[in-house]
Amino acid sequence: MIRLGQATISLERREAFLDGQPLRVGGRAFEILSLLMQADGRIVSKDELITQVWPDTVVEENNLQVQISSLRKLLGEKQLIQTVPRRGYRLLKEREPPLPLFHPPAPGTLAPEDRQPIDPDSVPVFIVDDEARVRTALSRLLRAEGIAHRIFASAEELLGAELDIGPACLLLDVSLPQATGLELQSALGERGHPWPVIFMTGFGTIPMSVQAMKAGAVEFLTKPFNDDQLLDILRTTRARAATAFEQWQRIQTARRRAALLTPREREVLPLIVTGLSNKQIANRLGTSEVTAKVHRKHIMEKMQTRSLVSLVKLYGLISAEPAFGLGSS
Repeated sequence: MIRLGQATISLERREAFLDGQPLRVGGRAFEILSLLMQADGRIVSKDELITQVWPDTVVEENNLQVQISSLRKLLGEKQLIQTVPRRGYRLLKEREPPLPLFHPPAPGTLAPEDRQPIDPDSVPVFIVDDEARVRTALSRLLRAEGIAHRIFASAEELLGAELDIGPACLLLDVSLPQATGLELQSALGERGHPWPVIFMTGFGTIPMSVQAMKAGAVEFLTKPFNDDQLLDILRTTRARAATAFEQWQRIQTARRRAALLTPREREVLPLIVTGLSNKQIANRLGTSEVTAKVHRKHIMEKMQTRSLVSLVKLYGLISAEPAFGLGSS
C-alpha cells in the first residue's frame, strides 16, 4: 500500500482507501493515477496519458482534464497532481516507495549462514524503455501478475533514482536514446549491483546479442515477444537475482571482516587455508611458532569463525574478488 495525499493506494489490487473506507475510482482515473505514480515525479505528457488510457479511442483533451479533476478531489489534495503548462502532469508530494524493496541487515548483525533465503517472488523488476506504450504494456502485464516493478524512460532516469541495495532484475531495451542498454548494464556493474539483465530490442542482430551475453545478460528478446514467454523468463531470472544477491551479501560480509586484517595477517591467511601448521607457517615466514599462533588467533577472531572449514569458505569468497588483493604485503 502506498500513502498518497490523504488516501492509501494499492496499485496491484487497483484499490484506494480514505480513512479506511474504500474510494470509488473509475477505471480511466485509476489508470491515469497509476501512470503518474510510476513516473516517480517525471512529467507525463497529455499525449502520453491519452494514448495509454484511451489506446483505441479518439478523445478530447477535456476528457483527461475531467479525470484529473476527479482524482484531485478523491485524493483530498488539489495540489498533489501538478499541471505543467504545455507539458503535462506530475505528482508532487513525497510518498512511500512504490516497491517492497529488500533492506539488508546492518553490517555484522547477521552471519551469512544465519540470513533467511530471499523469496524470489519479492524480487522487483526494473523496466527501462524509451517507448511509453511498451512501458505501459509491460507494467500492465506485471501488475496483473502481482509482480513488483518500476518503470524508467531512460538509463539516466534509473541511474538518478534512489534505489535500495537489494535484489532486482532488469528488463532493458538495448537501443535507448542517450546511454544505451549495454552502457547502462556496464554502469550498474561498476556500481556493484548484482542484477541480472533481460535485454529487449526491436531489431536484434547476432553481434549485438553476443555482446549482450558476454556482458552477462541472461536473455535477449526480440520485440514483439509472447507474454507467457516473458513471464517464464522473469520467473527464472528473479530466482537467479535472489541467489546472486545472497552470494553478493556473503562476499561483502567476508570482505568487511577481511578488511580488519593487518598486512601481515593477510599474508598468513592463505597459508592457514592451505592447511599449514603454525610451525610450517613460521618456517615459511621466518618467524617464531608463537608469533604464527598469535596471527592465527587474531585472524580467526577478525573473520568471526572458529573452524578451519568456515575460514576456507570465507577465503574462497574473498579470493573471488580480485580488487581485495589478498597475499600482498
